[in-house]
Amino acid sequence: MKDTFAPDIETESSTTNDSLEPESDQHQKGPKPKRSFVGKFLRRRIPIIKWLPNYKKNWLINDAIAGITVGLTVVPQSMGFAALAGLTPEYGLYSSYIGCFLYILLGSCRQVTVGPVSLLSLLVFQTCGTDFPQCAIWIGFWSGVIQLLMAGLQLGVIVSFISEPVTVGFTAGAAITTISAQIKNLLGMTVANGSGIVSIWKELFRHYDTVTTGDAVMGIASFLALLFLKRVKDFKAPEGRRNQFWKKFFWYVTVARNALIVVTTTIVAFIWTDPPFQLTGNVQSGLPSVAPPRFSLPAENYGNGTDSAEILDFWETWQKYSTAPLVAAIIAILQNVAISKAFGSGQSVDATQEMLTLGVTNLFGSFFSAIPSCGSFSRSAVNDASGVRTPMGGLFTGILVLLSLAFLTPSFYYIPKASLAAVIISAVMTMIEYQALIPMWRISRFDVITCVITFVGSVFLGMEYGIVIGVGISVAALLIQTLRPPMGPELKVDIETGLKYLLVKPEGGLKFPSIDHLRTQVNKVTYRYSHVRIIVIDMERWTSWDYTAINSLVALVRGMKKIEISLIFLNCSDQWPKAFEAAGLKNPPCCKNSGQLSEFLASTTKPRLSV
Repeated sequence: MKDTFAPDIETESSTTNDSLEPESDQHQKGPKPKRSFVGKFLRRRIPIIKWLPNYKKNWLINDAIAGITVGLTVVPQSMGFAALAGLTPEYGLYSSYIGCFLYILLGSCRQVTVGPVSLLSLLVFQTCGTDFPQCAIWIGFWSGVIQLLMAGLQLGVIVSFISEPVTVGFTAGAAITTISAQIKNLLGMTVANGSGIVSIWKELFRHYDTVTTGDAVMGIASFLALLFLKRVKDFKAPEGRRNQFWKKFFWYVTVARNALIVVTTTIVAFIWTDPPFQLTGNVQSGLPSVAPPRFSLPAENYGNGTDSAEILDFWETWQKYSTAPLVAAIIAILQNVAISKAFGSGQSVDATQEMLTLGVTNLFGSFFSAIPSCGSFSRSAVNDASGVRTPMGGLFTGILVLLSLAFLTPSFYYIPKASLAAVIISAVMTMIEYQALIPMWRISRFDVITCVITFVGSVFLGMEYGIVIGVGISVAALLIQTLRPPMGPELKVDIETGLKYLLVKPEGGLKFPSIDHLRTQVNKVTYRYSHVRIIVIDMERWTSWDYTAINSLVALVRGMKKIEISLIFLNCSDQWPKAFEAAGLKNPPCCKNSGQLSEFLASTTKPRLSV
């Protein structure tokens, strides 16, 4: 998912996700000073309080270089993602500086850069259509509210239910859909916007004759140039004293490839009196007006900046677009947590903190006309490879975006749409992790099935359905394993007594929902091995229990006794007999180890039970 390239010229800081704790806290000797509850809460939820007191002057240079380098990537990407969302380019820029500034205060991973991304832009387009900024801003606001609620309820644990195969399938499906949606701009086709990948490709094949030579040449050439520049960093630098210079030069060419392509094609379009390819057109300059989002949207948007006369009220608007904010919130959280894990060098990730950060960013950003935002894999990789030391790098990225809005928007008129489409396609291609399928197949074939089903659902049904289906399959598999753990019986002979018994060993431990399965399996074993009158259940992996489980086991012991079958529990902790006695079973058949089992069999089991 990430576009990783880290040259040998990186600073020492870029090798790990350094802890942002002040050195005074990490290395101070003696007892730590006691802090109030409020102080602890603020230090935990506003990370800048921890790392800013320890900020070093020489880090500023690293952060400045990284922030400016990321800015060269974010400006063309954000404009392209705005187009992907069906909006004019300035909305991408509006969404690219708010997150950078806020993440300095609240961010927990120094590499993360927050802004518009392809997944959320595609969701906005699928929900709102073309030229409907009020809808996009509305989604951003309510996704922020949902993320804040999830953070307040400490729901970071829900991220654990979304497995890696689901994430791989979901992002690959979104990438394929994004690429499909950009084909028309890459080739300059006159095609209606499709609501799904099937309708998109139907329209592309139906109107293949609308391909324009100028746009196709510009788009394909830009795409091939981006692929070439991505590999420039791998060029072998000349030997000698200038080796480091050329390494650094090749690396910066790779990092700034998006900006280089956009600037080059813009210059070509500006020089060309009547270019044979489509241009971006006017981009509104200056900062957006600060205003709250509209909570009642028009019933219809005509795609030309005009709305229908009918205005939906608050609840009608929610009924029409209700799933989009929730899906946007989940996608953003998933992506931020995934990026933090990728660059965290094995450190634990506080998903609740990421929820809080994204919630504040999207909620606050909606007042500045920002569309839904989250961390970007490619820009975070650039940030990491540039040697960023702290989240302060976002300050320079945000300033560069603001300068672009203030002074460079007239030049954005000449940016070819085909080159922006090439930038988007090359950016999302890395999200298709096809190489993960082979090791996934070798480890767990069920994970491959989950990944493929999630991918198909995301592509053909929509992103919101794809991720719901994927998570549903993962949770269902988890529940099935809990309800029906493998416990294959094994016929054994006790060496001390010579008695035969059946050993039943639940592989994954037991919880109260799986008690019925255990009882059923014991009954099946009884009929299958009718000549064996002793059944031993190994409780080694069953470390906790509840009222339902204990009562069911007591009933099972008494039921087996009626048909003259001894049910014995092996590897029981000291708490097991107490639990059984509390449920009314006197002298419970519990053994701590195999030695006690032999003694128990010798003292309580009659020889006639043996064959």
